[in-house]
Amino acid sequence: MLVAVNNRNSTQPLEVYRFLRQHGVQFIQFIPIVEREADPEAKALGIPLALPPSLNRAQHSTTVTSWSVEPQQYGEFLMRIFDEWIRNDVGKVFVMNFEWTLAAWAHVRPAVCYLAPRCGRNLILECNGDVFSCDHFMYPAYRLGNILEDGLAYLVDSQQQLAFGAAKETALPAYCRQCDVLFACRGGCPKHRFLKSPDGEPGLNYLCAAFKDFLHHVEPGMKRTLEFIRSGIPAQKIMETTSSIRS
Repeated sequence: MLVAVNNRNSTQPLEVYRFLRQHGVQFIQFIPIVEREADPEAKALGIPLALPPSLNRAQHSTTVTSWSVEPQQYGEFLMRIFDEWIRNDVGKVFVMNFEWTLAAWAHVRPAVCYLAPRCGRNLILECNGDVFSCDHFMYPAYRLGNILEDGLAYLVDSQQQLAFGAAKETALPAYCRQCDVLFACRGGCPKHRFLKSPDGEPGLNYLCAAFKDFLHHVEPGMKRTLEFIRSGIPAQKIMETTSSIRS
């Protein structure tokens, strides 16, 4: 189940998680809702929300909508649920956010684009055949072509799309490149990278603080779980040892 985390429900992490668990939901993905107020470019196109950011320059608008989740609250939301999950539900409830984090510690290839070093392989196809770089970037500047005119393979491997995917990595601020948890967050989704780093570089993810808080918080549990798996011990055994893990 995809669960949108917004400014309202982010303040009730355990209520949300326990509701899902009590109703038999076993597979959960928590998606942060982040939208910016319309900038001049969006207003010129008649679009009510800001266009995706350009990663290598400062943006017109960094003001998020009232329903967007706050970074600190999103981090707290994930941490509170993680603490509940690792004590009671490992092997029973599968939270994709935690599965992907464990994969990062195991150096396994990310299962989702926004946690990969580079993106650009998840294109979107409109009903008229138009192909765009990503479902978060369905705007004129990111239209690659039309499958009625160009082959899909050509569009996927076009120079425009390859450059789009590479920018996720090449445009990372130095602040990110020096971060100890970059291996797990990879700068996050380019759509959310509209802030400046503490030293003034553009391209910092709006949810950076949330990622750092969450990843540092779960590190002991992730390392212990990985030790169990590599030793042939069922991961569920982690629930018996959580009292000795910093949480």
